[in-house]
Amino acid sequence: MSKQKQYRILFRIDDVNSLTKELKNVSEIFLQRKIPITYAVEPRNVTDKCVSWLKNLKQEMPELIGITQHGWDHSKYQTGEFDNTRTFEEQFGDLKRGRNRLKELFGEDFFPMLTIPFGVFNRDTIRAADQLGFRVFCIHFNYRLSRRLFYKLGHTFGKIQIFGKKVSNHMRYMPGTNMFEIDSALSFVKKYKDDYGTECSMYAFEEMMVDFAKFQKYITTIVILLHHRYHCNKESLNLVKRVVEELEKRPEVAFSSYSQVYREHKG
Repeated sequence: MSKQKQYRILFRIDDVNSLTKELKNVSEIFLQRKIPITYAVEPRNVTDKCVSWLKNLKQEMPELIGITQHGWDHSKYQTGEFDNTRTFEEQFGDLKRGRNRLKELFGEDFFPMLTIPFGVFNRDTIRAADQLGFRVFCIHFNYRLSRRLFYKLGHTFGKIQIFGKKVSNHMRYMPGTNMFEIDSALSFVKKYKDDYGTECSMYAFEEMMVDFAKFQKYITTIVILLHHRYHCNKESLNLVKRVVEELEKRPEVAFSSYSQVYREHKG
């Protein structure tokens, strides 16, 4: 009898800045079940209260808590914080300030992983992040056939982008860098209706699980992304609980963390 394929599930919360009830409520879903959760922190915007809370969590549950970098201040220039209007020097400076601040605030508890606000970046962003010593870089993996063929083309020629479009190197080292790529897959949000508020449309539970099954066909490390501010009512919190509870039941699923996955694959 063939051995059942195993899947590792990672959860990440982006846009971490203030200590809000939404952040606490979403976190509790994972922490009470002893499931690892990674916080992508906005270095310029994170408050003292949020820093203290994260440090306490890390001290109490070191294996469950990841603290990483989410850009610098989450500004939106033309299309994002690190879009084509920003020079290499500007991008390098912002990423360096962010890295230094998080290292100052969290010390060895900071894991040098970078996620990019709005998902917008270019070759200068990659070059700056690599020079600054980030070890993990995160974009997005799409399971559609057209995207997978595009990724294959990029892998064949060792490309990070082709004609400005991002090539997912999920679970590979990004070509020409020392950064391992661990890309997000699922999100609870179907469509954002604003950049900084709480208006969005959510996927239904059934849609989430159908999507999950599709990702299972192509990747075995599956990242599920959250933005806590959108989980601001009972219905949206219950959606997270239902997905987590469903995954807990599945014998082929194990929960892991970015740092653990990186340690297993670092060259």
